[in-house]
Amino acid sequence: MISPRPDHATTPARRRVRTTALRAGAGLLAVAVLALSAPPAQAVITSSAGWHPTSGTDRTFHADNGVTLNYHYYAEGVDWDRPAGAVFYFDGDGTTRAEQPEGRFAARLAEVAADTNRAFVFVEAPNGTRSWRAGDTAATAEAVREFATTNITPTTDAGVLMAGYSGGAEFLSRSLLRHGMDWLPAGSGAAFIGGGGTYGKPIAEATSATAATGLSWVVGDQDGAYATGSGSWSAKAAAAEAEAEYRDAGYDETQRITTLGAHTDYDIPAVVANRLSELGK
Repeated sequence: MISPRPDHATTPARRRVRTTALRAGAGLLAVAVLALSAPPAQAVITSSAGWHPTSGTDRTFHADNGVTLNYHYYAEGVDWDRPAGAVFYFDGDGTTRAEQPEGRFAARLAEVAADTNRAFVFVEAPNGTRSWRAGDTAATAEAVREFATTNITPTTDAGVLMAGYSGGAEFLSRSLLRHGMDWLPAGSGAAFIGGGGTYGKPIAEATSATAATGLSWVVGDQDGAYATGSGSWSAKAAAAEAEAEYRDAGYDETQRITTLGAHTDYDIPAVVANRLSELGK
């Protein structure tokens, strides 16, 4: 199965809408790189001296395995003297919203994250592609974990939400999270929007530290047979299968949420806001 590339969001050629200026109000704090010193899945309270870079777009991370990730970072409104966290977002295959870091979509997600004292990290598909299934997906997942755990994740009590739509959701379920989640800080979760299947791939058993990780599959009631280049695909079927398999692997806090609409009808910032409201409960 190949995850869909929504026709409404594709363009025949890359036209990137870019800016290199730091967003207003970000402050003048120097960006530091600090590897996590706490054991996996352990919360650490940050302070004003903790690791919290200023906002900026068009940033690049070069992983040790050669994978390049481009990303945009938004931290306005985050109080680093309180428990903070992050939202990582992975958009659908073929979409171009990550190439518009000053657009309304990114701004809404940044606002939603800041409302719960979290920074927002908009991660682009690897190596300049628009597809989370391009190239070696295992290597891409390794690069994202390295990026998250050594360069960006605030290891705080607020936790981290990994959220993906369509192809991004498939990347989370099939590659990034399937082998275990001990690398995420305590209080973290994941939201799979319009996808997130496993397709028979084995799921690593949950540990005592990760069994309570909140995993939500959000799928539209009309998001069934979706035509792709390799045949039909159903987000509803993928979500149902994956939710059951993660639960069987010992993840106790899984749920499948049905919304109204088809594959292109999701209000993604609203979905992310709802999932953030559930973290830590």
